[in-house]
Amino acid sequence: MPRPSAYTESNLNAIKQHILGEGRVTVKRLSDELQVSEVSIRKYLSVLENQGVLIRTRGGAVVKDMLEHTDALSQPAIIDDNPIKRSIASAAAQLIQPGSRIVVDSGSTTAHLLPFLQQIEGLVVMTNSLPIANALTQKSHNATILMSGGTWDPLSQSFQGQMSEKMIQSYNFEMAFVGASGLDLSKGTTTFHELTKLSQVMSDAAQQTIVLAESDKLFKKMPNIELSWMKISTLVTDNLLSDDAKHQIQQYGVQVNCTPIKEN
Repeated sequence: MPRPSAYTESNLNAIKQHILGEGRVTVKRLSDELQVSEVSIRKYLSVLENQGVLIRTRGGAVVKDMLEHTDALSQPAIIDDNPIKRSIASAAAQLIQPGSRIVVDSGSTTAHLLPFLQQIEGLVVMTNSLPIANALTQKSHNATILMSGGTWDPLSQSFQGQMSEKMIQSYNFEMAFVGASGLDLSKGTTTFHELTKLSQVMSDAAQQTIVLAESDKLFKKMPNIELSWMKISTLVTDNLLSDDAKHQIQQYGVQVNCTPIKEN
């Protein structure tokens, strides 16, 4: 299907990031967030469906099988060609020392940690993301890989639920790396999902919690609080974050690392 000129690239990219990060989207939420009509949202979804990004459903869409066209043993399909996420992940990886014990949540931004984790010696890595675990077992420097177990969620290609939470709770990590669908300056990280317990458990099981999120997440309105600022040690974001926003987040005791965007 040809892409009409009215389908702006920015809106298509925004919807694509939602579907890759959340696993599913609804027409109504996208309409509210992007402030365009539901008719336009359905047209955007049709374009992305023809590109093979998603599958249309009643009232929205779900991500197409992440492993269908990508060799998950070398690189998860959730790693998209996004220079901002890549720069954030690169900066976050610099916080990790060889031999560290870390837990990594599933998500499109945390997945960009993978190429950097593969180069760090002797890590102990627990994750609920099957693509990340597969890639690390195939190519890493003496890493010990732990899977959280739990209930398989095909939309996020990860394990969720109470069994996953109990598994994570039985370990002690130096760092937890989590993403964010949205950022609220007064509250913390936010998400569409009502089930936020797993990220909270990861944070509780770690000495430090590092959030990886693009600065534009401040403009994404999400209904559910995932992690309060009081639980977050460091926010790694891009240098487009305003000085006022940075200062406000720092008031909660959060270290804010703003990294330049690397195009290559």
